[in-house]
Amino acid sequence: MTTVTLRRSALTLALCFCASAAAQETAPVAATGTLTLEVKPFNSEKPLPKKVDKQLRNGGLEWGVKDGQVVFTLVGKQFLDFPINHMTRYGQSESLALPAGDYRVTGVGLEMTTSFSAQKALEKGAFFNENVASFRIEPGKTTTLSINPVIYKDATFAVNFWMPTLMASVRSDAGNSEETALNKRSPSSIAWPNYHGPLKFVAK
Repeated sequence: MTTVTLRRSALTLALCFCASAAAQETAPVAATGTLTLEVKPFNSEKPLPKKVDKQLRNGGLEWGVKDGQVVFTLVGKQFLDFPINHMTRYGQSESLALPAGDYRVTGVGLEMTTSFSAQKALEKGAFFNENVASFRIEPGKTTTLSINPVIYKDATFAVNFWMPTLMASVRSDAGNSEETALNKRSPSSIAWPNYHGPLKFVAK
């Protein structure tokens, strides 16, 4: 190979490298905003046993976010096919960057029942509240999802089982939303045995 040919090959490679680098520099970057999860301190409208009150005040929420969906769960994460990789304690907050876009919030609730196995407890007491809240992440802006864990004075519980109602609301530049319960069973709730969506782990 002649010296001229070598120089031409080197020049061609250099031009290709520069073109590739320029393309990478001009490639669009996905716009992101910030989600702040604000979990308020636990509170109760009715007197609680001191031990129960202390345990609840030291509690927190397990949750995860993926593909435009945020899931809060009171069911063990091993029973869900969704990345539950955040735990935020009552009275604390957590922020993370998310791609801009619309997000839906789902709560997986659990009512205590008399059962002799985890599977029976799920079948009797677990349920899904799908898309009970929603919010939008705007590029460069912060959206706050606020959770207020409260035991209302008219709430009734099984012996030694106390679970606050998780009231969720959204704050953003667009305004504030009304509170909605994430873990309260309602006519629109889907009982565990009747749920056939993607959130429930099913062994194959």
